[in-house]
Amino acid sequence: MPPDPAGRRHRPAVRRTGRRSGSGRTSARGVSPPTPRRPRANTLGGIEITLTWRLRTTWRAERLLRRVARYVLAAESFRHGTLSIAVVGARAMSRLHHAFLGTSGPTDVLAFDLGSKRRTGRIDAEVVLCADVARQRAATRGRTLRLARAELALYLVHGILHVAGYRDRTPAQAARMHAREDELLTLLGVGPVYSTG
Repeated sequence: MPPDPAGRRHRPAVRRTGRRSGSGRTSARGVSPPTPRRPRANTLGGIEITLTWRLRTTWRAERLLRRVARYVLAAESFRHGTLSIAVVGARAMSRLHHAFLGTSGPTDVLAFDLGSKRRTGRIDAEVVLCADVARQRAATRGRTLRLARAELALYLVHGILHVAGYRDRTPAQAARMHAREDELLTLLGVGPVYSTG
């Protein structure tokens, strides 16, 4: 290290972790400011995934939903952008369902494409999942939290596939979409959820 004009050696600033600061700039005190980093748990390559759980109780489903989102986004060739996932109850979903589709009552999933471009690999979307609907539908197969989590995972896959361009208005479109959902969930180790419901 070259000495400064006063004859002292300069040392690079070190963070508490013992690593060198990456900014290369120093403040008036001679200490480099820390370089801001994005949270690792919320990113997939260039995709930022945010998850909001808007219920009083947690189902411990966050890890599963993030894993499902990462896998499906990669499988559908999304490489950068933002995906926001919100898990809500029946009342909140009913309000959203009425406001955006004019239909009363809750639905399982709503997907909002905010400017995604599949050809360029960019996702910009929000997917809203209804936990109360998931619990009700899972109860027809057994009353376990594992089944309700799998149902939420199905809704997330369904929402992402809608953003990717899949449609389910005709029986043929619906069959294709539901087959893809079960295929992806099986590859993830969750198993087919739509075909068993």
